[in-house]
Amino acid sequence: MVTTLLVAAWAVTLMSIGGGAAWLILTGGHAQPGGVQSPQVTMSLNSFRDTEPVPNKGATVDSGAPTDEGGAAAGNSGTPQPGAIETKVAAAGMHPNPDPLLIEKSDLGPLPIIGKDGRMPWRVYARPFNSIDTRPRIAIIVTGLGVSENATKSAIESLPGAITLSFAPFTKNLSDWVDKSRAHGHEVLIDLPMEPIDYPRSDPGPNTLLANVPIDQNIRRLSWILSRATGYVGVSIYMGSGMVTKPRALNPILEALKARGLMLVDTRDTPLGHASDLAKQMHLAVAESDRMIDRELAGDQIDKQLAQLETQARKHGAVLAVGRPFPVTIDHLKNWAASLKAKGIALAPVSALPAMQQQGQ
Repeated sequence: MVTTLLVAAWAVTLMSIGGGAAWLILTGGHAQPGGVQSPQVTMSLNSFRDTEPVPNKGATVDSGAPTDEGGAAAGNSGTPQPGAIETKVAAAGMHPNPDPLLIEKSDLGPLPIIGKDGRMPWRVYARPFNSIDTRPRIAIIVTGLGVSENATKSAIESLPGAITLSFAPFTKNLSDWVDKSRAHGHEVLIDLPMEPIDYPRSDPGPNTLLANVPIDQNIRRLSWILSRATGYVGVSIYMGSGMVTKPRALNPILEALKARGLMLVDTRDTPLGHASDLAKQMHLAVAESDRMIDRELAGDQIDKQLAQLETQARKHGAVLAVGRPFPVTIDHLKNWAASLKAKGIALAPVSALPAMQQQGQ
């Protein structure tokens, strides 16, 4: 009997020690207020292959405190509260990311949605800009970021915050890059890979939207792209010369973007495309690129394109140009941007353009 009691007592002791150790591992040794664990946003990038999106069954997004229209969470300045999602506070007065009231949980990861109060991600995550500024506006987007770590870091750190950055959706650690960009004041877009005329000779990458696949398959691919990160204002068409000329394939994509409160940047890979026209008809916020500044990778040619942008801005009120993260492009953009204030021109984030561009037409 004594032996049996000793064995039972020893077993209970081992279970207590094991349970305590497990608790320390799970909580990091720190109890949360009221015994509540800190909620997290968990995402994992799928393999970079051109296959159907694979559900991320571990993706979770917790609800948080309501936010004021002005930006910060009610009662704080973006500081996470018990039971709230951990947010990243951005620079230039930008709204903390992510806003849990603008997120839909999905099997792929968090997806942007319009809030119940009508707030749209493209406005909430925008870089603040004075809407009554009467100066001509120029917006610049640097696309294709995330492929080269050095080029991406240079664009984030070297360029003024008013220049918008657009990332490839298959970028490794995309959420981290978005956070770093917003911490430097940059508004963020996600590149939207669409079928070019010579596909598959030219391949935009994994989960490219294609004109000849079923609509639901394209919507699934779009959801994969949108689920890679949070805190962006919209998407920027990447390639797409074959897709944007086919309204039947394009229209459902634009409808889905509108339903999620995002904006579209039409990079105008082909002048025959219908993206901007369709977007305006359905009242989707859209900005159209007027030119690519580094089609010719020479400093003098880039300067020439930028000078022509200034002329267009004075004529039309607002213009948009696209560049790529080449060293020569970044260097000339940085020097040019520093000269705009003296010229009476405003460097604007892309979200400041949709209404202005339509007024100037």
